[in-house]
Amino acid sequence: MVSIKDVAKHAGTSFKTVSRVVNKDPGVREETRLRVQQSIEALNYRPNSAARMMRNQKSGVIGFLSDEVVTQPYAGDILLGAQQVASEHDKILMVVNIEHNRRHQQQALDMLLERRVEALVLASYFHREMEVPPEMLTVPSVLVNCFSTVEQLPSFVPDDEQAGFDATRLLLEQGHRCIGLISLDPRIEAARLRLAGYQRALQQAEIAFDPRLVVQGEGLAGQGSCSTQEAVDSLMALQPRPTAIVCGKDEFAMQVYFLLLRFGLRVGHEIALTSFDNQRLIAPNLSPGLTTMALPHLAMGRAALGHLFKPQADNSIRRLPFSVIERESHLLTS
Repeated sequence: MVSIKDVAKHAGTSFKTVSRVVNKDPGVREETRLRVQQSIEALNYRPNSAARMMRNQKSGVIGFLSDEVVTQPYAGDILLGAQQVASEHDKILMVVNIEHNRRHQQQALDMLLERRVEALVLASYFHREMEVPPEMLTVPSVLVNCFSTVEQLPSFVPDDEQAGFDATRLLLEQGHRCIGLISLDPRIEAARLRLAGYQRALQQAEIAFDPRLVVQGEGLAGQGSCSTQEAVDSLMALQPRPTAIVCGKDEFAMQVYFLLLRFGLRVGHEIALTSFDNQRLIAPNLSPGLTTMALPHLAMGRAALGHLFKPQADNSIRRLPFSVIERESHLLTS
């Protein structure tokens, strides 16, 4: 096995200088640094990370607690964004999926802290309030796509209220005055905030809010069933019918495209549609393409990790904007 002394001999310098190069000491002359790096590559030298951790009291590892983030096809961009920033700072993410399981969460925390992680990230696959484990208060920690009203930790969440406003505004700008909303489960934070954005857009356009135009697209456990089909039927029974619909998520929108055909309505022709999520397998492949609000998953992951490297005293909630992805579904063509 190649040792640090072998590298020093090859580079014609002391082993202390090699150690300074390995640890990125800015005081090493550039000529010396390049010579040592060439020797490291030539000899395929691998520094002893355990010894470095003992000297520096830093593991180079950040713990990432994934509440189903890694199992969701679109929320995975949170992890990707976090990984990008970690790599930029020569850190490694140690990812553990906890799946709403308190026992798994405790086991994961114990394991991560035993490995002396430098910081912790707790990320949820949907925007919600979460209980912060007390262990997260012992090291620098951040929350992603979730927040706590009890423990004040930096939180990075999507700006669902503004997204609800933008999704409605696009339809108002096309002249629609009767706009339906097929809402998410009302227990979800995003449902409450997007409804608020929908209402704000109507108010700004001086249109009275009609609660009959807001229907659920998914049911509540123990409170009976509710489906996208029932939601569409309810809206189509109104007089006058809505000329446009805001769908709570792309999965709703995909169903609505087909359900409206039963009423002789084609999206992009007789009725307009906007949605949320920008799911890659759905939004661009519908005909016409679905106009939707893309969740800022990548940006949230990057912002959260960036905060760990540039900590600030402010532990408030940061709301990151959605991207408005305009395709054709909000436009009516003859």
